[in-house]
Amino acid sequence: MRVAPKPANELQRIAALYEYDLLDTLPEQDYDDITQIAADICGVPISLISLIDNDRQWFKSRVGLGATETHRDLAFCAHAIREPEDIFIVSDPANDERFYDNPLVTGDPNIAFYAGIPLVNNTGNALGTLCVIDNKPRILTKAQKETLKALARQTVAHFEIRRKNIELNEQKAQMEVLNEDLSRFAYVVAHDIKSPCSSLAMSASYLKTAYGHLMDGDGMKLLNMMEETSLSAINMVEGILNHTQVVNNAEIEKEHFTLNELVQELKNVIIIPTEFSFKILNGDTQLYSSRYMLFQVLLNLCNNAIKYNDKKHGEIELLVTDEGARYSFSVKDNGRGISDADQSRIFDLFSTLGVTDRFNNKGSGIGLSTVKRLVQKMSGEITISSTPGEGSCFEFTVGK
Repeated sequence: MRVAPKPANELQRIAALYEYDLLDTLPEQDYDDITQIAADICGVPISLISLIDNDRQWFKSRVGLGATETHRDLAFCAHAIREPEDIFIVSDPANDERFYDNPLVTGDPNIAFYAGIPLVNNTGNALGTLCVIDNKPRILTKAQKETLKALARQTVAHFEIRRKNIELNEQKAQMEVLNEDLSRFAYVVAHDIKSPCSSLAMSASYLKTAYGHLMDGDGMKLLNMMEETSLSAINMVEGILNHTQVVNNAEIEKEHFTLNELVQELKNVIIIPTEFSFKILNGDTQLYSSRYMLFQVLLNLCNNAIKYNDKKHGEIELLVTDEGARYSFSVKDNGRGISDADQSRIFDLFSTLGVTDRFNNKGSGIGLSTVKRLVQKMSGEITISSTPGEGSCFEFTVGK
């Protein structure tokens, strides 16, 4: 028996094999389907997806064979991977000096025919083979050989999908760690900024109360500006913290509820002016989604529809439609509207339009960015259509 020498690129080949994390994994239907088709097409009792490790060949899928692995020295596949460009066929192992006394030939499974297609990845490393085995001599037709090659390509495609998933999971884990670090950093920085700003605001308020009667107009103006700037900075910090918490930490935990039920919760926290009308369309629609995320999105959009409405009699219309694979929402108002030039940037973090709301407060440019991130997290998209002076309509989708 002749043991197959290891390929010249053995170190790189083994490293590539381990990237797929396939060895000693449980059976999978996709691979079992491939070996079954290979056996049926070639009319043989045994078909294997074999991976060549350092000292063994291990079978990711097997048809007609009980063993899960053999020593590499006995493996026909160890010979096959040395010729990765073509099919490796042994028509009569009993009369082949490489295999005539191989225990797999002289004993179970009594190999009398072998054909293996090397499983070559996109970097040129042969990881193993898709092989067919018979206990009697045979000849494969051209069509059978081409089919085996196609099945081998399909096997490698499954390998690549698995490797991509591994990479994505690793990237996801790294991003989760990074997000945790950024969240902790944001809280520390926010605390360091918020404390002095709170002190400044309190000091300005105290000076106005205690010594305001001694100051001229310029002095009071300076104190007012100092207080307003400090409070604005505090609001900005709180907005950043809320954005970080909502976007990075929110989990998609779905539950059943109706839009009417969600709106009732909104009305408990939103102050709706008495001169405003709040219309709900399709409120009885049954939803199965993240109640928390939808609440945050609608809370922000409805608040904006109130704060930036310059009409005496404001109107807000909330609509939901079940479109089968997703839900479609719209929040429409009759407010001041947004120009075409500004519509392209309102979802950018910290982007503001430089206007004050009906309560004479300026926005932080955080709310709509948070809304967009939440909608994307729910596998949806958000858009705006608006006419200055007439109102705006925010439309967004949520995947089921």
